[in-house]
Amino acid sequence: MSEQAQKPVIGITLGDYNGIGPEVILKALHGNQLNKHFTPVVYGSMRVLNRYKHLYDMKDWQLHPAPAADQLNTKMVNVITCFDDSQTNVEPGNVVPEAGQAAYQSLAKAVEDLKAGHLAALVTAPINKYNIQSEEFKFPGHTEYLAEAFSSSEYLMFMVSERLKVGVVTGHVPLGRVRSNINQDAVSRKLTQIIKSLKEDFGIQKPRVAVLSLNPHAGEDGLLGNEEKEVITPVIDQFRKKNHLVYGPFPADGFFGANSWKKFDAILAMYHDQGLMPFKMLAFEDGVNFTAGLPIVRTSPDHGTAYDIAGKNVADPSSMLHALYSALDIVRHRTEWESLEAQGLEHQNSAAMTELPVTDERDPRTETSTRSQERPNKEERPNREDRPNRDERQPREERATREDRPNREDRSNRENRQPREDRRPAASPVATDLPASDPVAEQPLQPKTEEQRTNERPRREDRQNRNNRPQREERQQRPDRRENQNQRPPQEVSADATPSGSEEQRPNERPRREDRQNRNNNPRFQRDERQPRPDRRENQNQRPKPDQEGTPSENREAQVKLLAISQSLLIAKTPPTNAKPDETPEA
Repeated sequence: MSEQAQKPVIGITLGDYNGIGPEVILKALHGNQLNKHFTPVVYGSMRVLNRYKHLYDMKDWQLHPAPAADQLNTKMVNVITCFDDSQTNVEPGNVVPEAGQAAYQSLAKAVEDLKAGHLAALVTAPINKYNIQSEEFKFPGHTEYLAEAFSSSEYLMFMVSERLKVGVVTGHVPLGRVRSNINQDAVSRKLTQIIKSLKEDFGIQKPRVAVLSLNPHAGEDGLLGNEEKEVITPVIDQFRKKNHLVYGPFPADGFFGANSWKKFDAILAMYHDQGLMPFKMLAFEDGVNFTAGLPIVRTSPDHGTAYDIAGKNVADPSSMLHALYSALDIVRHRTEWESLEAQGLEHQNSAAMTELPVTDERDPRTETSTRSQERPNKEERPNREDRPNRDERQPREERATREDRPNREDRSNRENRQPREDRRPAASPVATDLPASDPVAEQPLQPKTEEQRTNERPRREDRQNRNNRPQREERQQRPDRRENQNQRPPQEVSADATPSGSEEQRPNERPRREDRQNRNNNPRFQRDERQPRPDRRENQNQRPKPDQEGTPSENREAQVKLLAISQSLLIAKTPPTNAKPDETPEA
């Protein structure tokens, strides 16, 4: 697949060349950055665009003059000249009939290529609805012209952005004729177009739509008008019965003033200024005018020709960029929707088809396999109890065939059989290396009784008693190592103890846990009593502690008194008295 076939081709009409249309087109496409996503082709005039390129200092950027829509350069911005521009004079900000006729011829050529399938979408630059009027163009705007060109009676002027989407029941209609054009059929058709467009063009599966009222304060229960009760509310009730999330009617001033529009995916206004005024206040820079309901994709910036700033290089191309990206997104959403519908239709067709009979030879429903034919019936198979034991079975070669086996009726019943213990065959002799005449070799292996198994297995107390485990040989030699190392001699063995070499006590037997843990009775671990504290203090030339009798609390009081007396003596700066050790200071 070629690169041109992979990327969609989007056509852009020049609009009124004396307005800001050429400026926003060149600024949006400058640098060929958008060619990564689609192939742009401008329907207008190469001479007019080059004039604005020099005016806006874009001389280093080249445009590609394309002779037709099927001869495009995918890496550059293509321009198709749609009118004779040899005598065209560009006058930014001036309203001239030639600019209007050039805008119409550019639009007509783009629609022709759009019908031929050369374009995936169309983005229209702003036109002057006055100077474009002619015998060929007698419409209030692009929307009505495209609706007639593609024979579509159900269309909707849909103002869209990332935050807000607004549709109107009556488009370019004078305010005096708005009421006559609002009826249940018109409101129902516009609601249907909004819900369909939100699903197919924007990928919203369950859209929430708010409907605005016609009269102030939603008519005040008929005080300010009955259109809400007679026209709008019945239509909303019909859509809600069809499980559509449609709410209203809401008064326009309180609805936008309380930011209630953020809770909905789209809003249906009754007339042009009721919906477009708040839309352009909230999303003027990124707003896009999208014509919903047409078989083709058409978007446009949400601003006009802006003659007052034309040619001054101050126009903002944001709305044109969003129009291009919105057209690309809508093309992709429609392609995904069509593929999903095609898959759903194929699934329904496959489910409706009747199942054909299977003709496979191995299918059990049509033909029985050879193995199943050779298999005997369930009644002819022997019971599990009647089958011989594995030890009694004959070799496979000596077994009887199926025809030689007795029937089930000839076999004995389960009640007449011998017990299983009596029917058990004799055990085979144990293979040993003993002579054949030895009675042990000929003795069959008998199963052990529960009592024998119990007696052979050691008791749990014996198995868990760690005191009966033998001592290590290293511990027996520990006294010898200590003598060699000039350590304390081994402890004296009491007279009651058994000599280590006697047969009554094994040398490797480990002492009991009680003996090992009882360290108080072992003189080895007993420490020498410390010397009295007065002796150590005398050696250190310390004053012995006076003998005090009584409770610890009384001793504490005496120490506190001594501390108080010493502090008072220091304060008075008097030398301390040489008290004798045995004298007790007076309180």
